[in-house]
Amino acid sequence: MLHRIHRSLDVFVLALAVPMTLVMLGCVVWQVVGRYFLGSSTSFTDELSRFLFIWVSLLGAAYVLGKRGHIAITGLIDMAPRGVRRGFDILIAGLVIVFALVVLVWGGWLLVERNLRLGQVSPAMLLPVAYVYAII
Repeated sequence: MLHRIHRSLDVFVLALAVPMTLVMLGCVVWQVVGRYFLGSSTSFTDELSRFLFIWVSLLGAAYVLGKRGHIAITGLIDMAPRGVRRGFDILIAGLVIVFALVVLVWGGWLLVERNLRLGQVSPAMLLPVAYVYAII
């Protein structure tokens, strides 16, 4: 059951990240073509590609963390006995959960709430910045 939920979340994250990456690529290509070949550029493509980069980066980080493919220095842990390795795995998982809850969820909520209250919008697209921060 838990494996099914995890797999569904992976599919969902990839279904979001892949089109976002393609749109980001299109924005960057359009920006380059417009600036260097047409002599003018659009202001929203730079901003949109920046926002998409933030979203894709965080979605990709969540996906890789779920696959246990994140960067890790395992030399000391690999030399430890099996029981100690298991303890390290539990400790690391606990630290990741605490970090995610405190910094990402709670801090992200405060950031989104403050930006909604202040009404901050992006300069080119006039998009509420809180929507960009909502990915956190």
